[in-house]
Amino acid sequence: MQDLFPQQAKFRRKVESKLLAEFEDHGFEMVSCGAFEYVDTLLRGRAAAEAEAWVRVFDTLGRTVALRPEMTPSIARMAAPLLSSSNREIRWCYAERVYHRTDDPASLSWVSGRAAESTQVGVEWIGPSGSEIDARLLLMCQSGLSRLGLKDWQMVVSHAAFAPAFLAATGIASAVVDDLMSTLARGDYVGFRRIVDDEDSVDLPSGEALLAMLSKLNPLSGASLSELVDIEWRNPSLGTQVENYWKGLVQFAEELKRMNLTHRLTFDLTLTRDISYYSGIVFEVFANGVGAPVALGGRYDGLLASFGAPAPAVGFTYEVERMMAALSEVEWTSEHQASSVDSQPVSPVRGSEHQAPITDSQPEVDKEC
Repeated sequence: MQDLFPQQAKFRRKVESKLLAEFEDHGFEMVSCGAFEYVDTLLRGRAAAEAEAWVRVFDTLGRTVALRPEMTPSIARMAAPLLSSSNREIRWCYAERVYHRTDDPASLSWVSGRAAESTQVGVEWIGPSGSEIDARLLLMCQSGLSRLGLKDWQMVVSHAAFAPAFLAATGIASAVVDDLMSTLARGDYVGFRRIVDDEDSVDLPSGEALLAMLSKLNPLSGASLSELVDIEWRNPSLGTQVENYWKGLVQFAEELKRMNLTHRLTFDLTLTRDISYYSGIVFEVFANGVGAPVALGGRYDGLLASFGAPAPAVGFTYEVERMMAALSEVEWTSEHQASSVDSQPVSPVRGSEHQAPITDSQPEVDKEC
């Protein structure tokens, strides 16, 4: 929806090229797919209500298709036949346009909100799972930020399943939990408090208290859940599940410490994505002067099963136009180098043509941009 003149177009291409080069350094191979997907494909593993934001049309046979709103379902569709014939690990990257329907002219902006058309450069890592893999994904994301020379950024991490289980374990009905998660996805904390406080239960903590509990939980502390919150689970089985999620988060936090990734990273377990297929770690990266995430992603272990090829998977994407806004003050010259003080790049893996392992070695001091 916005034109780019030569200097801007070159700027965008440069951002795309540097991010793709970062991914390829780590053994990820580039793929591409068509702009249209069948709506049935896009709806696999997600709520039907999410289709309201898609640009939909009918093909010549009357089937509903949509301009892709993101890349992950398309990558899952492409990968499923390969996974069904072998248990191979897939590392793919992409640079593609994505599209959303909007009735709000303000949302046409790339800098804040969701633009009608934007560019995503990202990765999907299918096959491996565990805290170390998730930490390595965040390592690669931070490395890309360093390669671009972005200095003022903050990474916020959460877990897609933790808050819903936590709220349900306190005795809140599942339908109400769904409403609460929708308010968190919109950042509507006033609505969250109102819904909780309207519940007719004397044993239920207030909405303010529940938000405070979720906000103060920090896996980097290494403490047990009972040490951080004083709450009695009204659903003991769900309470056990919450505690298991917490133990996994603490283990993940230990990996982040080991890889020196906590300098610009915080946990906020109220952070919720508006895409329902996420199952584990989710994260967003915010940059100075940009009102929406410049990078975001997470784990989606159940999505491939909806394509007939069960496999764990994790991925993330950079929002290129938002990144361009964040980088507007960066001098793009061949001599520009990323600061090692404000960013911590990962040492790239080189010399392996395919499926090179992502290194967990100490970050480099300087990396030429």
